Amino acid sequence: MKPSIIKQKNRSKIAMYIINSSCVSRQEIANSLGFSMPTVFQNVNELIDSGLVYEKGEYGSTGGRKAKILSIKEGVKYTMGVEITPHHIRMVLLDLSRKLLDFEQKRFVYENNSSYYLELSKIIDIFIKKNGLIDNRLQDLIGIGIALPGIIDQSRQILLKSHALGVENIPLWQFSYNLKHKVVFGNDANFAAHTEVIDKNKNTIYLSLNDTVGGAIYQNGDIYLGDTFKSGEIGHMILVPGGKKCYCGKHGCFDAYCSAKVLHKNKEDMSLHSFFKNLENNDFQSIQEWDTYLDYLAIIVSNLRMAFDCDIILGGHVGGYMEDYFHKFSNKIQKYNNFDIDVSYIKLGKYKQECAAIGAARIIAENFIENLI
Repeated sequence: MKPSIIKQKNRSKIAMYIINSSCVSRQEIANSLGFSMPTVFQNVNELIDSGLVYEKGEYGSTGGRKAKILSIKEGVKYTMGVEITPHHIRMVLLDLSRKLLDFEQKRFVYENNSSYYLELSKIIDIFIKKNGLIDNRLQDLIGIGIALPGIIDQSRQILLKSHALGVENIPLWQFSYNLKHKVVFGNDANFAAHTEVIDKNKNTIYLSLNDTVGGAIYQNGDIYLGDTFKSGEIGHMILVPGGKKCYCGKHGCFDAYCSAKVLHKNKEDMSLHSFFKNLENNDFQSIQEWDTYLDYLAIIVSNLRMAFDCDIILGGHVGGYMEDYFHKFSNKIQKYNNFDIDVSYIKLGKYKQECAAIGAARIIAENFIENLI
């Protein structure tokens, strides 16, 4: 490998380490990445000169010279994430330090026609301008990540199938029509998992409990896509043979029992937030519905644990409300799983609605860091 390529890779690794650590010293970088101190000093100095990294202070003295605290500079470069759903568009703006600068959700019903794609580009453009990224600052936006609910063939740049959107074989460029920045596409659950899974080298299943149920599997440091890109379609595993009809056309899918819609679909104008407010207020019907929901969720989580024997993250909109009910849920899990003495393998997601969009924005940032010259 050419020395210039090695140097670029080293600099990218150091930059990513600083991003992931938030605050770190040169010595910590050397120890963790196995680099010599001269290599670390040279690359850090170049990152400082580029304006991406700065010294934000000093660590306390341990008897010698105080170590400098390194951090990514806020507000220098930006990335945008967009999530497309059947009825909404969600948008986030991050800087390279991963600080969430703006989040917006807008009702925007998907239609596979030129009017939708044109309006989509206008909505994204308005969001960009609202955040001051205009004129000479437009170049500070590195790119846009777009999360889609469906199976994506990256090599052919096609949305192969989306039951949620009701389409198949859609060229991805239609979603980026008229956009002036680099655009990267990905599955919504995969992007959400990228946000929630902290240790990417630890095998983990991410379960996305939104208005549709999705999933992603981290295996050996990367998302396992499957032979035909269908890995992680946990929402369409059969939970109750011959049961409720799923939007995919099958009967008894996990999605039909554990999507967020299940908790509020029969109540006029009720949001998921309202459902959990009713639950807090001991509404009898809400208590019954939640108990049934947790039973079905416990079955699928137990099955996933038995099949993969790894951590499972409960994410998405419902996952964001699980903390207050985790004890009850863990008791249900143990009814179905007598192989684990505890449920410490179950983790709760930190985000609700913005998770997939954040993951999309982070992917753009990481691509930028990987290609630092």
